[in-house]
Amino acid sequence: MSEELKRTVEVFTGAYASGKSESALNRALQYARRGKDITLVDLDTVEPAYCLRPIVEDLKEKGISIIAQTDYFGLGEAGSYVTAEQINCLSKNGDMIIDVGYGASGLDILDILNNIEEEKDLRIYLVVNTSKFETRDKASILEYIDFSSGLNKRPWKKFSGFISNTHLSDETTKEDIIRGYDKLKEVSEETGIPIVAIGADEKFLNEFPDGEYDGVPVWFYTRYMPKALW
Repeated sequence: MSEELKRTVEVFTGAYASGKSESALNRALQYARRGKDITLVDLDTVEPAYCLRPIVEDLKEKGISIIAQTDYFGLGEAGSYVTAEQINCLSKNGDMIIDVGYGASGLDILDILNNIEEEKDLRIYLVVNTSKFETRDKASILEYIDFSSGLNKRPWKKFSGFISNTHLSDETTKEDIIRGYDKLKEVSEETGIPIVAIGADEKFLNEFPDGEYDGVPVWFYTRYMPKALW
């Protein structure tokens, strides 16, 4: 592998309550378990109250480096403050996971990151929960793809893949997960954007014993975000 392709930067975004933050931090855990040098960046300025701050130490103990806002408090947009460490996060070595906010303003926050356009392996994932009104069916998902791609269009700002993460919190069933995947598969076939993974709570391990469904890997999540609201 060439020198410039030695690291991957993955960005996770999605509608409100899609599970994007849970997907991002569990993806970081996957990297850490493989012995990778991984940094998780909390860059959610849309809903900063729902952040990684309360679970930073837990994640560090699991081998994840964290870049997050830890000094300023506020509700909603009032808490939007970005540090130099966040802006310059890409100067750090190793693989990186970036969790951004929802909607157009979420993905546009990437514009402030120094040298992001120079990343050779940048992957931007849209986390889709079809139980949410904004992404309830094919038409709404297609509309949300355009909306969430940001107001400031850039050649590098395009979706590399979907994370199918349909859930109803504790009431989720295997049938819900599969139904959501089937809806998203229609969108994938039309847009050419692949479904790279299916998100599922770790309680579904026995429901998907091969760790996949329809040839797509299932990422089993340990739920941390219920502890993250301060």
